[in-house]
Amino acid sequence: PERYGDQPAKPKPPAAMSAADRAFIQSAIIYEDDWAVALNKPPGLATQGGSGTSRHVDGLMTGLADGGERPRLVHRLDRDTSGVLLLGKTATAAAALAKAFRDRTARKIYWAIVAGVPKPEQGTVDLPLKKGGGAGRERMVWEEGDGDRAVTDYAILERAGRFACLVALMPLTGRTHQLRAHMAAIGHPILGDGKYGGEDATMPGMTLPRAMLLHARSIDLPHPSGKGRLFIEAEPSPDFAAALAAFGFAPKSLPDPFREAGR
Repeated sequence: PERYGDQPAKPKPPAAMSAADRAFIQSAIIYEDDWAVALNKPPGLATQGGSGTSRHVDGLMTGLADGGERPRLVHRLDRDTSGVLLLGKTATAAAALAKAFRDRTARKIYWAIVAGVPKPEQGTVDLPLKKGGGAGRERMVWEEGDGDRAVTDYAILERAGRFACLVALMPLTGRTHQLRAHMAAIGHPILGDGKYGGEDATMPGMTLPRAMLLHARSIDLPHPSGKGRLFIEAEPSPDFAAALAAFGFAPKSLPDPFREAGR
């Protein structure tokens, strides 16, 4: 126990950051103002640390401080998901951004290349999810009427015959692995997602990047300053772009299908 007169232990200073790591995280910036900074997170980089994870966005944020406060995470992306990751530059900004995610006023659009072609072309998956599996094998499982409510809107953007298609996904809730589990549950797993799709998440006879083809394309939410909205888009990662090219997809010219439907 602490005795009278003892000095509290000084917090350990953050580990020195290499020039390479600083340059890497700076190169990922796609938007910055006085309130927020957004990254185009590459696939394979975890958002936060965990078992066996030593390199992650949270640990690289010192490289984004630029002499000021260290930015704060307000949401997460899976390690193998690329795309928009938004950070608050101050405690006030982070609280406002986190509130937007918590209150579901943040509109997030993902792109995914999935096996097969869902029917109907545009719809909603409303299927509860809960955690299952043992230690080291955790995954979300779906059973009607059991688990936390999870809702995802989807819409086909382009198709490659009946074998695969590019879909837009808009999560209306924020469950772990929600998009991955929902697409697998309706029989159209995201390509490259062996955890949920198994062999069905492969495309026999095609050479595709060894990556999960899920990309956080955009975020639209109230600006943390309280004035207007903040809209950020992230270009596909090299792996996702290579897969788009392999299928002949050209999504840049496509409108937002959910806005057209009044969602």
